[in-house]
Amino acid sequence: MDEIPRSRRQLLRTGGRALAGASLLSAGAVSAAASGEPGGAASGGEEATDAESFEIAADGLTVATQNLGLGADFLSIARADTDAPIPERVGSLYADVRNGRPRARMAAVADALAAARPTVVGVQEAALVRRGPRSGGDPADPDADEVVVDFLAALLDALDARDAPYAPAAVATNADLEFPGRVDGDALDVRLTDRDAILVREDGEVAVAETRSATYDASLTLPIGAERTVEIERGYALATLQAGRVSITVANTHLEAGLESVRAAQAKELADALSDVSGSVVLLGDLNDGPSGTEPDGGTVEGSGDGTAERSDGVYGMLTELLSDATDGEIGGTCCRPSSFRPPDEDGLTRRIDHVLARYLTGADSRRLGVETFATDDGTQLWPSDHAGVLVELSTTSDESTTEASPTSDSNRTASGRSDEQTGGSDAAGSERPTTATGTPGFGVGTAAAALVGVAGGARLRRWLRRR
Repeated sequence: MDEIPRSRRQLLRTGGRALAGASLLSAGAVSAAASGEPGGAASGGEEATDAESFEIAADGLTVATQNLGLGADFLSIARADTDAPIPERVGSLYADVRNGRPRARMAAVADALAAARPTVVGVQEAALVRRGPRSGGDPADPDADEVVVDFLAALLDALDARDAPYAPAAVATNADLEFPGRVDGDALDVRLTDRDAILVREDGEVAVAETRSATYDASLTLPIGAERTVEIERGYALATLQAGRVSITVANTHLEAGLESVRAAQAKELADALSDVSGSVVLLGDLNDGPSGTEPDGGTVEGSGDGTAERSDGVYGMLTELLSDATDGEIGGTCCRPSSFRPPDEDGLTRRIDHVLARYLTGADSRRLGVETFATDDGTQLWPSDHAGVLVELSTTSDESTTEASPTSDSNRTASGRSDEQTGGSDAAGSERPTTATGTPGFGVGTAAAALVGVAGGARLRRWLRRR
């Protein structure tokens, strides 16, 4: 299979504008939104004011976040408690991903999304795993191109098969690293590309007006053997959704799991970026942090909360100084099940680290997704992911019903004021050795480089993803 042409990769890292019909509304969508005409049409054919258009756009808008789960503890490649050579460690991770039945699990994730039909979905760990002949090259300059599994394409295919088509509005292409591996006795290179994506339903009338992305300056330095290190970059993607003249900005991110100081620095950059966005904001993602509180059944669950818990001093606390938690606080934990996805007696969801946060919007209802196991074709019971998803129905608040988001705000800039388009990626930051506890499964790494697409553009991007 041919490698991705450079022009396509550059396309993913370039922002732009497009007004196209995307499925971002339930009943009562503004009929003029796809054309970008101001004011839209309210029910009954009457012309709506900006405030009315906003309420039509926001009330009944459902959003979801779902970490897809790589199925392997990627950070274990740097563990100091094993003498196994790097190729053996990589081969073990490769086997873990394959044994996690990713295509069957993406079908189960699609079952939950097709039943709930959220209008916007943020997915994390939408990995692309490839392999190729041993080249002995730099891990940060990968060239393996034989696709083993594409999580994002598998999910989109499964959604199509369930008559619930979604288009990728913004895809953040994250860490793209390659390591020597020994797989089934063969010496080869294994390439892992992490991605996060904002997906929108295709059967609505609200447009994706603009997307932006940035790579955090703060990143994790991961030692690979005695002489090499790699930067595990992360970032965020944003999509501005247009309803008439009114906009809602949706962001998706996956903050660092391996080192708290890096996670905090990334959250600070994200908070600074979102502060530059006017109007309504929805943040979806795996923040690797949450509030502290007590579950409704009386059992203490770290990071779950009951709606009255004190705010965390971590990144959740930092971000909820700017945005409000849109869940009702009683949905339960979202992380983490075993990375094998095979159910033990307990499902392991003891922390709430997957979130929907919002400004000028509030959650009217919320619940978890993917809380039941499913049977594979051989009868094996699996969890769809090591995380539960979170589904929230949003409604407007009285604080700001007429604010429009600025299409030229600097939300694509990091705290240093640099964007992906200006820098081509993040700088190395920090020399602390990462924690590599096996209790935090998954890839959990990334940069953000988003492509702007509407419905047609999303279909083209999806075809491009599948050709790989």
